[in-house]
Amino acid sequence: MMRFKTNCILVLAILSLSALFLGCSSGASKEAGQEPGLDYPEKQVQITVPVAAGGGDDTVARLLAQHTQKVFGQPFFVVNRPGGAQTIGTAEVAKSTPDGYTLLSCPLGSIVLQGYYQDLPYAYTDLEPIAYVIERYFGLIVKNGKFNTLEDLVKYGKENPGKLKYGTIAVGGLPHLKTEEFLMQAGIEASGIGFSGTSEAIAAILGGHIDFALVGGAPLLTYQESGDTLTLAMASPERLSSLPETPTFQEQGYAIELNVWSGIFAPKGIPEPIADKLNEGINTILKDPAFAEKAQSTGEELSPMSRKEFKELVQKDYERLGKIVAETPAGEKVKAMMKK
Repeated sequence: MMRFKTNCILVLAILSLSALFLGCSSGASKEAGQEPGLDYPEKQVQITVPVAAGGGDDTVARLLAQHTQKVFGQPFFVVNRPGGAQTIGTAEVAKSTPDGYTLLSCPLGSIVLQGYYQDLPYAYTDLEPIAYVIERYFGLIVKNGKFNTLEDLVKYGKENPGKLKYGTIAVGGLPHLKTEEFLMQAGIEASGIGFSGTSEAIAAILGGHIDFALVGGAPLLTYQESGDTLTLAMASPERLSSLPETPTFQEQGYAIELNVWSGIFAPKGIPEPIADKLNEGINTILKDPAFAEKAQSTGEELSPMSRKEFKELVQKDYERLGKIVAETPAGEKVKAMMKK
């Protein structure tokens, strides 16, 4: 009888320990198996813009932030970190915690181009492509009354060698490369001056400090509509519906096309579920008629992409632009300017 009681006690003890172990194991498994980012975002999210306030990329980021509360349930706010041809703000995000609460909104230059000119504290692979937001075509603008046509500007450049000055946002960026390509095709020379934002470059044009610049997005249309600037040529394959009277470079005999995309990036290592949630949410915003109408009215084109498609585009542009920098006269000239 004693042996039976003892055996029963042992069995009960084993069963109790097993239940306790299984319960703990089950709880731990549940916690471990819980998908990271399920409740993301649980607080506000910072979008770093590596250009000065007032430019096209800043405008797009702020427009996007206005729609995030509705989609994500939390506010997104914009912080401007201009300088270093967009690399200062980009580096700041690349080094931040990859938890989805610090994002980067920027054009392609600081991601796939600047590394060909200088040693950077980050590589393009240190940033995870999240969402392709917009693409924009650029136009060559001058102060209204300075030149009436592109032919007038080229004629002045030939009659006054070296006197023309142009502005560029992000020295070494794609607009900078395309400006030098235009100058070479036109057979004229001009001195380049770098600015941290589009608004600064336009202010320099209006103040007479520079003669022209390649500008895109909202500032291009805003200053054209106000009568302050005149767009002499669009670097688009055909005339834009927003500027139907402005001819393209190609119409005027120059093989210049400039289409710059802008997207959202996160530090490398961001959990996949959070990255996917951001891509899906941002694409939802891009398809919102209210957002689309506002963005397109400022000269932006919308082309939502999956994360895979955007990542492939970044890789493709990194390789394509590297060849332009290394193998074209314009690339060589920009590299020389970068070393000054």
